[in-house]
Amino acid sequence: MPLPVFIAWQGIQLRLPNDWFLNGFSGDWREGVLTISSAGKTHLDIKWVRSKARSDLQFHLQRFLKQLERDARKRGARFTGTIEPQGEQSLRFRWSGHEQAVGRIRRCPDCQCITLMQLRSTARHEPLHTLAAAIFETLVDHPDAEGWVEWSLYGLHTAVPERFRLESHAILTGQTRLHFRLGRERLTIERIARAEQLMRGWSMPDWAQAWLHWHRWHGAPEPFEFEADPALLWQGRLRFGGLISESLQSLLTLRLPAWRIRAIAWFCPERNALFHIVHQSSRRTPLLDEVMARTVCH
Repeated sequence: MPLPVFIAWQGIQLRLPNDWFLNGFSGDWREGVLTISSAGKTHLDIKWVRSKARSDLQFHLQRFLKQLERDARKRGARFTGTIEPQGEQSLRFRWSGHEQAVGRIRRCPDCQCITLMQLRSTARHEPLHTLAAAIFETLVDHPDAEGWVEWSLYGLHTAVPERFRLESHAILTGQTRLHFRLGRERLTIERIARAEQLMRGWSMPDWAQAWLHWHRWHGAPEPFEFEADPALLWQGRLRFGGLISESLQSLLTLRLPAWRIRAIAWFCPERNALFHIVHQSSRRTPLLDEVMARTVCH
């Protein structure tokens, strides 16, 4: 039976047991760090580096362990660590100091991404090996066969084409928003919790105009149903002020202005959440529909 919790960030995705949650992240597509925690004293750290240069796994791992040893000495703890090969593209390791940990560093044979994963705990009798084996085997570090990258965190599970890069994000109480960019083309995906309470006393079109800021564009909302849930579609363009600003910025970058707007919002009663996707581009494209089809609401 697959592990139930799915987390995906910057092309790094894996499955975990119940009650595990994303605790922190930093970096970008090229390199970064994820920390995922259990409800107890066990934590999973993932570091990744995507580089065309072929670097030595042993060197990366030894440098990582040396830093851990220095940290342990500062805490007055005795540090021990071991490394052993696991095939041609992978090394296993374990260490103990102020905590204990088991881990793996691996180079993906397809995309050459190097990932270092470790499961650590302050509990001395935690069965880390069994749990680590189950989690480590779920790791995926590159796009799917169609070139799409999944993103999954804090209730939002979606996917975007590999060519888009995350420009910014907002993680607020009850709201997760991701902004992606490709040249002048922009894509925003967000999930808003407690939607029924937020929309109380409003019609859905009026709420979208006021709270999702659809009033910024020319056009009108078109009601429809998405998987039997109430939904709105907006197809229009930037208003005059926004169009002038977009045109001036596009001249500086020698790209066509992204003046077309397509947006969709739908309410999922089962999760009491509203999902919102906005695509801003210079030409007609089915991207909004493709992202919507890959966004999981329940």
